Amino acid sequence: MSKALAWSRTRTRSTDHYFPSFIEELEYSFAQEVGNKIHTHDGWNEFDCFTISRRLIMGLVAKLLIGNECRNPATIDLFCDYTAEMLVGGPYIRGFPDFLKPVIARSSRVVKLSNQMQKLFLDLIKKREDKSEKTAKEDQQPEDLTSWFWSWSQQEPNSSLTDLDIAQLLAANTFGASFNTTVVLVQCLCELATRPEYIGPLRDEIISTIRTYDNTWTKDGIDSMKKLDSFIKETHRYNCFDYAGTPRVVKKDFAFKNGLRIPKGTVVFTPNAPMLFDKEYIQDPHVFDGFRFYDLACGSKTPEAFRYTSTNSRYLQFGDGKHVW
Repeated sequence: MSKALAWSRTRTRSTDHYFPSFIEELEYSFAQEVGNKIHTHDGWNEFDCFTISRRLIMGLVAKLLIGNECRNPATIDLFCDYTAEMLVGGPYIRGFPDFLKPVIARSSRVVKLSNQMQKLFLDLIKKREDKSEKTAKEDQQPEDLTSWFWSWSQQEPNSSLTDLDIAQLLAANTFGASFNTTVVLVQCLCELATRPEYIGPLRDEIISTIRTYDNTWTKDGIDSMKKLDSFIKETHRYNCFDYAGTPRVVKKDFAFKNGLRIPKGTVVFTPNAPMLFDKEYIQDPHVFDGFRFYDLACGSKTPEAFRYTSTNSRYLQFGDGKHVW
């Protein structure tokens, strides 16, 4: 999966049409989920913030996973139902003894939706086979992860992945790719609603940036929106998901560089909230400051260290790679 994500990141260059296609998809999804449901233009319109955010994010996830088929409303419905059920049904099933889990699973929606997801991806993989052969002859890049995985499994000599393996992998990553992003988007909207003083500065930065880039949404333009990046990061910090994150099960006895040894089967976590609200690392940690990281970056010789996606030993919401061992 890491190779597939690395491939998708290389497609965000300004000269590649891949990123503009995501912007086009976002505009389409926004029109479907918001624009077409506005009942009045001279008053308030009521929207379910979480539902709309989830469907907007799921449209982009579907674009990444399955390409142009993402505009099928039934597919978006299935993706949303699957991720919602995995969030509730998965932990519920894991709470039972191992010998009961298969029985409990059959009585839940998890198995039914998982089978529907697998069938969807298997059908798409079959459609991709002829297209992938044509793409290879024309030396074209795959346009979604379904095509990428199938092509990679055919070209990689040591790959033992079957079509079912690929389908299961893609289905599993539907949840991982959408849930956190949806929650952060909802948090940002809620913070903006309760802190309207940030709306003006953020809007000004966005409008100015778009004008700088010929009135077009570009990857470089979005990367240059420093205040927006800071607001998102502060929102995620202030509303962090939990006290501990990135849980991992130790598969074999392991020794850290400092000599600490942990046995097989141990569950380890990274500290989350304790670090994000520690006065030693964050000034006034219980005060929301939307431009906290923007100000820190402006006064630093390494401004990139304060970007939302940057990680270090004090900010582990996304983990920090194997080097922390």
